[in-house]
Amino acid sequence: MLDRQRRGSWRLGSALWLAASAALVAAAQEAEVYLEIQKWDFFRVPVLVEDFAADDLARLGLFAPRFSTGEEIEDLLARDLDLSDAFQVVRVRRGEEPAAGLLLDIADRPIDRHPQARVAGELHWDEGRVILRARLIDTSSRAEIFRRDYELGSREAPLAPERWSIHRLADDITRTLTGSPGCAATRIAFVRSLDSGKELALIDWDGFGESPATALGSIVVSPDWHPFQARVACTSFHAGQPQLVAVDLGSGGLTVLASGGTPSAPAHSRDGRWLAYASSESGDMEIYVARADGSQRRRLTFSPGIDTAPSWSPSGDRLVFTSDRTGRPQLFICDADGVSVEQLTYQGDWNDSADWSPISDRIVHVCMIDRRFELAVISAGGMLWRRLTSGGGCENPRWAPDGRHVVFTRSQQGMRQLWILDVNSGNLRQLTASSGGSYNPAWSGSFQERPGPVGTR
Repeated sequence: MLDRQRRGSWRLGSALWLAASAALVAAAQEAEVYLEIQKWDFFRVPVLVEDFAADDLARLGLFAPRFSTGEEIEDLLARDLDLSDAFQVVRVRRGEEPAAGLLLDIADRPIDRHPQARVAGELHWDEGRVILRARLIDTSSRAEIFRRDYELGSREAPLAPERWSIHRLADDITRTLTGSPGCAATRIAFVRSLDSGKELALIDWDGFGESPATALGSIVVSPDWHPFQARVACTSFHAGQPQLVAVDLGSGGLTVLASGGTPSAPAHSRDGRWLAYASSESGDMEIYVARADGSQRRRLTFSPGIDTAPSWSPSGDRLVFTSDRTGRPQLFICDADGVSVEQLTYQGDWNDSADWSPISDRIVHVCMIDRRFELAVISAGGMLWRRLTSGGGCENPRWAPDGRHVVFTRSQQGMRQLWILDVNSGNLRQLTASSGGSYNPAWSGSFQERPGPVGTR
């Protein structure tokens, strides 16, 4: 039954522990909130994005302010802000005021309030670089909220404006206006099914730029990002037996973090110092904690049965995990030293795959409702619980750094793909549509390796 359902990290951990070895042997918050916007309000704040000035374009030679897809840089910014689910975005010409009467945003939704902020910008040439000087303006007072420079291109790459700079601008706007971190300058790691095996892949939050991260010709599962490095921990079978490895996304190199038993379901602490994971080296699945490099390993749980799928609290002093110690998979919370274990979930007979919000006490997880696997969110105290999805087939939920969006796997007609859910409003969008299927997502923090702001004043 476990191998057939193959849903959630508890099933992954138990199936790996019981069956993988035989199968493989046989097969071989620094910005102040400017506007009075509550983080969890469901309404979208109207924002204007105007065409950027390009009076200097003649000096830029062949530089064109658009991407290879034909998308204008202003349109990418507007789309980023729209996907945040925090804004209603109106595109206007430079200096233009919206016409009186009914106003529609870029998704043709009517706007019932006056736009509260305006984004303006100028492209110019600066010592061989194409610079976008972006300004965020309060529409009521016309006061400049911020002015920042972003590098879009250079003499060496005149026809390749940098998408990531626009993503960083979108995140700067989101943080300034709402107080919450944005998600535009993030990536999602996931497992993609290929004819050659199951490999780690990456995709931008907007569905652009899907790329392979491994080419091991084997099985890779359960990725988890290091919060401050371009590195992903995962379980890999490329060496024959399962190992917990760190994949360096810059060099492609692998570092073994744990071996022996079936190490799986890695989870980095928010400060990047610690790594929790499950392993069967003691005879059954238990939770272990080690330094992020795999050293100073210690066992955390001592319960008969299966303990797996740990996730850290934002403060790093507690973990939530799945255990079948009561007979069926339920969520439990323990201190970081393994003491004070308390059961969190009681509703239903299957709760699994928990992920603790990076900024609050909300824990998203998979639960069985009416014999279907759905997503739900529960407070760390267990007092508040809310169902998030319907239709079934849901697994592997993971929070975005804004603590508002969740990426998860949904199975439809036998095919698994990645979806993104706005937990506050319930808005859904499909992220992947790969032919082989995509699952086991993990959401990065802000991707520091990509270019960001090159100046601030």
